[in-house]
Amino acid sequence: MTQHLPPGRIHGRVVWAIDGQPVAGASVRVLDDGVVVDLQWTNAAGEFTSRLLFAGRYRIEAERDGARGATDGIAVELGRTTTAEIRVS
Repeated sequence: MTQHLPPGRIHGRVVWAIDGQPVAGASVRVLDDGVVVDLQWTNAAGEFTSRLLFAGRYRIEAERDGARGATDGIAVELGRTTTAEIRVS
């Protein structure tokens, strides 16, 4: 019998590049080959959790009041939650 694993997720944190403090209310886009597959907003602690994602590599872009940051190559595996940090400046 084959076990089917559920899709994965990305749980991340958006912080200011200058001091590492959390960025609340930032928009976070998860992209797959340039296509936005999820859009989230950070909470008061600068954290977000994506929707369920297929296994693969993703780009995460964050933005707040014109400050931007991105991280490429975030690997998502089936049945797992991947952590990521995005620094904005």
